[in-house]
Amino acid sequence: MASLALSYSDALYEIAVEEDKTAAYLKQLQLIEEQLMHHQTFFQILKHPKIAKEQKKQSVEEVFGKDTDLTVLNFLKLLIDKGRFQEIAEITKEFAKRYRKEHNIVIAYVKSAKELSTDEQKRLIDLLEQKLSKQVELNLSVEEELLAGMRIKINDVVLDYTALGHLAHLKHMAKISDQYTESEGESE
Repeated sequence: MASLALSYSDALYEIAVEEDKTAAYLKQLQLIEEQLMHHQTFFQILKHPKIAKEQKKQSVEEVFGKDTDLTVLNFLKLLIDKGRFQEIAEITKEFAKRYRKEHNIVIAYVKSAKELSTDEQKRLIDLLEQKLSKQVELNLSVEEELLAGMRIKINDVVLDYTALGHLAHLKHMAKISDQYTESEGESE
């Protein structure tokens, strides 16, 4: 299924490049996906095999037609015609992945003990962009059990600046120290 979503995503992306609207199409796809996730009943109707395709396309036009580029709207209708509307989330994910790759953007998943202020977010973005030489998008979440600080994950790299992480590191170092002390005692 992933390769099929990639094919549809690539086709739309190529059109977006030709029309110089990659950012606009990405934003629209993400908004549509978000709306569908919040309105699961509507999403279920659009995926249901026993509901007529014309009725589904009319519903899509009524709901998204005003705020959606004609090309994206026609793309949604194509997905309905091909019976692939259920793959909209995966298609959007692939579109976003390609957009970020071509625009040198990475996502930093940040878990912090408290909500970061706008100023803190900006400083974090500036710091990460300087270190990575890439544009950075933050995906923020709050986890109070971290006690203080933040944990940042970019691709497969995790930077742990949390109080919980420091405590775990100290505990590990104490354990190693105890093992070292015990082994020195045995060798005497």
